[in-house]
Amino acid sequence: MQLVHSQYGKSAVGLLKVFREGDIHTVKEIEVSALAHGDFDCAFLEGDNRTTVPTDTIKNTIYALAREHLTSDGIEQFGLRLARHFLDKYPSFAGVSLELQEKPWGRLDVNGAAHPHAFQRTGDGISLATIRADRAGPAAVASGLKEFEILKSTGSGFVGFPKCEYTTLPEVTDRIMATRLSGSWSYAAGTGEGYDFNSANEKVRAAFLEMFATRYSRAVQETLFQMATLALETVPELDTVSLRLPNLHYFAYDLKRFGMSNDNVIFYPAPNPHGDIAATVKR
Repeated sequence: MQLVHSQYGKSAVGLLKVFREGDIHTVKEIEVSALAHGDFDCAFLEGDNRTTVPTDTIKNTIYALAREHLTSDGIEQFGLRLARHFLDKYPSFAGVSLELQEKPWGRLDVNGAAHPHAFQRTGDGISLATIRADRAGPAAVASGLKEFEILKSTGSGFVGFPKCEYTTLPEVTDRIMATRLSGSWSYAAGTGEGYDFNSANEKVRAAFLEMFATRYSRAVQETLFQMATLALETVPELDTVSLRLPNLHYFAYDLKRFGMSNDNVIFYPAPNPHGDIAATVKR
């Protein structure tokens, strides 16, 4: 038997950091997974741990470096700092892969004013970052987003599709369009420490929302391509954009049996089964 690939590390390391500026607090909650590949064959083949940094050490490193290096900037910068530390510290690590996600907290509004130290979950989706680093060259960085729900009540249709004996879906030119967006966007080689990922990610999100809201959608597929294209046009450092847009259905409820007209006012959600549309767009 031959060992053809191995990696190991620590997953789902959660932490929350409080930033204090006098009485004004800000919180940042993230989760980090860190996996290493390298000179670990002796552990797998012989039970010899001389090159195996304990996963508990990896976990502790994440907490320790967060104390000094996790800032209000994008999670990408913290991931890059972790990657550099692991490669500098441990010769047995040939490369590391880090996945980070940030859970959004927004400041509570109390009597019309933002509270200085009370927060609530927001509906802005979960921000993602992926770092791939080795000793051969610059790290590869990708940002992303998941669980971001958006809906528009008009400006969408679906016509001209193939029909057969099993087709029951009617053609429509005015329908609700809703999705739970997930996606990632990768940066060109060399985009790393010092780059303003926060600003870039805000521009990407704004591009997605602009296209979703303002363009009539003849198909979810077309809307996905338009969203990805505008993001690439807006942020020149991007290389590719991958998006997944499940089509979360809302159907008009039949009120005729009650002697009432609906007039596209009352809908019922039918989340499953749902359409599932995904694509990658490259510059």
